[in-house]
Amino acid sequence: MKVAGFVAEFNPFHNGHKYLIDQIRKDGFDFIIAAMSPNFVMRGEPAIFDKFKRTKIALSNGIDLVLEIPTIYSIQSADVYASKGIEILKLSGVTDLYFGSESNDLNALTEIAALYESDEYKKYLKEYLDCGSSFNQSSKQAILKINSKYKDILNSPNDLLGIEYIKAIKKNNYAINIHLVKRISTGYYDEIKDNTSIQSSTALRKALMDNNYSHFSYKVDEFQKHVNIDYFELIKFKIISSTKEELSEILMVNDGFENRLKSIKRFVDYDTLVEDLMSKRDRKTKINRILTAVLLSIKKDEIKEKLDYVRVLGFNSKGQNLLKEVKDNTTFITQIKRDLNDAVYREIDFTKIYSLPYNEELYKEEYSPIIMR
Repeated sequence: MKVAGFVAEFNPFHNGHKYLIDQIRKDGFDFIIAAMSPNFVMRGEPAIFDKFKRTKIALSNGIDLVLEIPTIYSIQSADVYASKGIEILKLSGVTDLYFGSESNDLNALTEIAALYESDEYKKYLKEYLDCGSSFNQSSKQAILKINSKYKDILNSPNDLLGIEYIKAIKKNNYAINIHLVKRISTGYYDEIKDNTSIQSSTALRKALMDNNYSHFSYKVDEFQKHVNIDYFELIKFKIISSTKEELSEILMVNDGFENRLKSIKRFVDYDTLVEDLMSKRDRKTKINRILTAVLLSIKKDEIKEKLDYVRVLGFNSKGQNLLKEVKDNTTFITQIKRDLNDAVYREIDFTKIYSLPYNEELYKEEYSPIIMR
């Protein structure tokens, strides 16, 4: 049984994702699985479309089974997000991992992944951190100190995430083959480009906010768009109404960051709040992640070393058959009912919070998976 999988946000789903799926199909796999971020994503933002719409679109474009990366991991840094995504794929019987890559150089990515475990890297990392640089910048500088030839790769978002996938596979000794698919047409941060059907997710999200729907192969004009600025009042309330002690228990709140949260004097708007909280060490993405954790009241003690369930968001008939084959690997949750893991009910709460600014009732869709025949 050949099972291919990849980790994705589908934020939003676009032709680059379809290209990746088509490449996997050409390689003759029996099943394709996606481990997908739910309603909040790695940049510490709400997904622009809810997870139910993104699941339906993924299933209608060739995915057989869509599985949920729990929110408490999907909003964290790339290493945590990648590690949990890979863990979910492994539990689901994946034999081969695919991901998009700017360099398309598996040997180089594997070499860099190994460097992160070296004593030399750890020494340089500490030196740069001690100078006050952010973790990401310190990590990049440490690798380049060892070997400057990797500069382009360390400036390539898909390659960086790919390195984290490789690290997770090696660390856990997973028997998963790795395949790269060359990223084509557009780069991660590119604006909308003419004469190509493949646009970057960044450009497409911007187009959506400008009510430009012409670059989508599916109907999106009636979809509710979710953006972080709409959660400002909720975040403001959580910061003001929480004590320093309560904030110190929130995921990713470390090194006295609760004091900075409580020292905010002006709450003008979301972007101003982020700017007021930023520092040389704590850049915008990290602040976004922390504010999302505050919004959702996610505590540090909710983190688990290993997953004890996998949530099924949707499947087709092939995906349903695959679930029967791998059901002994872990608990696969397809329906919300009594006496389930508390973390599953937390996801319902997260969906309710995701819906609050828009008077939606998305939580009703939590109780049954999306099934496409």
